[in-house]
Amino acid sequence: MTYARSTPLLRLLQLSDTAFPTGSFAHSMGLEAFVGAGRLRSVEDLERLAAIYLNSLSTSDCVALRAAYATRLDQVIEIDRLLSATKLTRELRSASTATGGRFLASVAALGVEGPVLEDYTRAVRGDEAPGNMAVGYGVAAPALRLGVEEALLSYLYAAASSLVAAGQKLIPLGGSAAQRVLYRLDGEITRAVEKSEEVALEDMCAFAPEVDVRSMLHERQRVRLYIS
Repeated sequence: MTYARSTPLLRLLQLSDTAFPTGSFAHSMGLEAFVGAGRLRSVEDLERLAAIYLNSLSTSDCVALRAAYATRLDQVIEIDRLLSATKLTRELRSASTATGGRFLASVAALGVEGPVLEDYTRAVRGDEAPGNMAVGYGVAAPALRLGVEEALLSYLYAAASSLVAAGQKLIPLGGSAAQRVLYRLDGEITRAVEKSEEVALEDMCAFAPEVDVRSMLHERQRVRLYIS
């Protein structure tokens, strides 16, 4: 019984691990452009920008994840499309759907089964749904026996971990310094989960103009380490 109860926790740890194959390591979500502009030079800069990004996820991706959890396929597809509409830049939209598609493929490779999960995965492969990462999490969580709050924490931790890893390379930072940033972001992660509960689906939005502008400029950088 102890092992049975611990299984959801193990699944949660696996999904949020940076080794889980989503392709997120190839994306900086605009951070690379902040380096080019001289706006990302220190640990403090990285922590500030990560907090801005997590706050924007609280009213967009997290709201979509909540809404997609244990929901019918037609509603999931509509939620997916609404989430794409909140992502103003091409790179951020592409990053969300590229990693989302990889996430669904990786979950399927584990042998995880669920009627909505399987139908949604087919819809994404057939270009009937964008396949945003947050929506994929919301659909996969029930099949993995994860609660919605657990799924949100896993999703946000994975997002924060990916950002910090990109920042670590770009500044650059030592491993201990990067881990301290991630450790201090726990408050931002929990606040994002709490804030998402207060936002209705029809009010879903992402407000991070500084990130959007840098993301647009990143497309035109001549030398780039990251796709986004």
